[in-house]
Amino acid sequence: MKCPTLIGAVSVALLSSTAFAQTAASNKAFFAKNTAGITFATVSGAASPVVTVISVPAALKTSNGGAVSATSSMETLLSTYNVTQAIVNGGKSSSSSRATVRAWVEVDGVQMEPGEVVFNDRLQATGLTFNLTCSIAGVTCDLAGDITLDLFQQTKSANSYTFFIGPLTAIAHKVEVKAQGMIECHDSIGTVIACPTGILAGYTNASTQVGIGKATLMIEEQQNWGAK
Repeated sequence: MKCPTLIGAVSVALLSSTAFAQTAASNKAFFAKNTAGITFATVSGAASPVVTVISVPAALKTSNGGAVSATSSMETLLSTYNVTQAIVNGGKSSSSSRATVRAWVEVDGVQMEPGEVVFNDRLQATGLTFNLTCSIAGVTCDLAGDITLDLFQQTKSANSYTFFIGPLTAIAHKVEVKAQGMIECHDSIGTVIACPTGILAGYTNASTQVGIGKATLMIEEQQNWGAK
């Protein structure tokens, strides 16, 4: 079984969020933001800590039996890097790397539906074959050596998702946006390996990693709601 390797360090753990509202008792909607951003470090072999992206201790107060919808938006960064080396006439060699960012919203410590959502995911795999033959009659050829393929990609995007929860009691509710990153790298036979790093065309940080940038949160009380 291929087991995922989770990244396990955070370069910045202190986040600042700014909220615009009156008091929780009067709020029927709420907006918060985080413009500082964080980046997960590439550390293989341990679980990534859950990071609180936005936290509002008393966001809004619902009516008894009311519900809450929340739309969380955030920038995500994915980079994947893998190295594949093939030996002459040794058949196909392959390698892969994967980076994932997932996020969720909690109300009073309980995950909103539908739970954890993948905000960004990339699986990168390469295969390499190096075959040579000697076609000159009566001549013996000694073939040796190998060929190496390095592949690095980095993208940044912004995504959002709407979560929901209910019914709730008539209290001031704490709302938090949380996220977690995952990386995994495999060799030609599918064994989990430490993700490689390298230098490509001036990119000294070519590696497999994930990151989170700016984030916003919009929450609103819902009186008419349901799940299909």
